[in-house]
Amino acid sequence: MSPPAAYRDAAEEHRRAVATCAAAIRSVTEKDWDITRDPEKWSPAQIAEHLAVAYDPLLSELDGGPGFRLLAPWWLRPLLRWKFLPRILAGAFPRGVRAPREVRPHSTARSPRDAAQRLTERSEVFLERLERARETGRARVTHPYMGRLSDVEALRFLTSHADHHRSQLPSGLGYGAAHDPETERE
Repeated sequence: MSPPAAYRDAAEEHRRAVATCAAAIRSVTEKDWDITRDPEKWSPAQIAEHLAVAYDPLLSELDGGPGFRLLAPWWLRPLLRWKFLPRILAGAFPRGVRAPREVRPHSTARSPRDAAQRLTERSEVFLERLERARETGRARVTHPYMGRLSDVEALRFLTSHADHHRSQLPSGLGYGAAHDPETERE
């Protein structure tokens, strides 16, 4: 288990990132909500849904159920952790990696406001359950490519994830104004 101060700092950083992301989601116009620039990319509505459902496998695991399916073999996970985890935690997601099946958007919220609220609520539920898991010494979750993450690693990963997708949302200047087409996919 991570030291209390490191955990508190990571949790607060995560709350700030989610609040910033939720504000960006709320700022998407209704006109841009379901528009994709490319069939291979997600619309703002799909990005918002992906961010919200990203907590579901983690919550399931914290509750004693199944989490993410492991997609990398046991021998490759340490290499992926070594090569990619520090970069991701620093805010640089690798390009072109498809989101695991469990967190791909299948439906979307009707409005940016509903989606922002859902993301904020899912994040807070995760933070509450992670705190409870810390009290029992079970505050670890599974990443599909890198294996087990500590509580602080998981929070920092989710923070970076929110920041990554926030950068893909329209800036209010018209869809695509704040996008880098190379970073659209997870």
